[in-house]
Amino acid sequence: MKKILCLILTAIMLVCLCGCFEDTDVEDVRGEISSNNNQEEKPDETESEFSLGKTANSTYSNDFLGISCALPSEWVFYTDEEILALNNIVGDVLDEEVAETLKNADIIYDMFAENDTDFCNMNLNLEKVSPSQLINLDIAQVMESQIDTIKSTYQNMGYTDINIVSQKVTVDGEEFDGLKITAKLQNVDFYGIVFTFRKGNYLANVSLCSLISDKTDTILSYFTIE
Repeated sequence: MKKILCLILTAIMLVCLCGCFEDTDVEDVRGEISSNNNQEEKPDETESEFSLGKTANSTYSNDFLGISCALPSEWVFYTDEEILALNNIVGDVLDEEVAETLKNADIIYDMFAENDTDFCNMNLNLEKVSPSQLINLDIAQVMESQIDTIKSTYQNMGYTDINIVSQKVTVDGEEFDGLKITAKLQNVDFYGIVFTFRKGNYLANVSLCSLISDKTDTILSYFTIE
């Protein structure tokens, strides 16, 4: 079962909008500081408010995104060190350097949590998007256009009976563009939900999944939208 969970972890983190824009140069540089200081576009005015989320006890919150998540005791959040490792940042790095590195990254993993008892996990990442990409951005259309690619990725990882549907996802009374995913892995039922929203020059992608039985609605109920 641990092997299955590991595969699911890998798969669900692939389900985001990263690199889905045609004729753009978005790259996953995560832990690399950009050396290009000749940006012609002016950042969105909300860019200055960018901040990473914080985890305290059983609650994750991100004031910049306006989202929080309070989890039951069965759930465990990744530590700050584990989150940094997801972002390819290891070793002794000063807090200021971490903040600057992540602010210049195109993709930032901000939260990950898992429940080994009920075989569930969730994560939140942010994708930095240029002003030119935001002009005609239709999140629902982009997500729907990636269904075949995502399905192929899952098939290559051994999933069967894959069904992916583009739909609205209701979180704390608000609707977001998202995907609903069902599949089987080694005859174990898999249920996944992804929802995405824009904040400033970033897209926030929230992915969650459960095994054996569908607990996605319960997991969604842990989130609060501010």
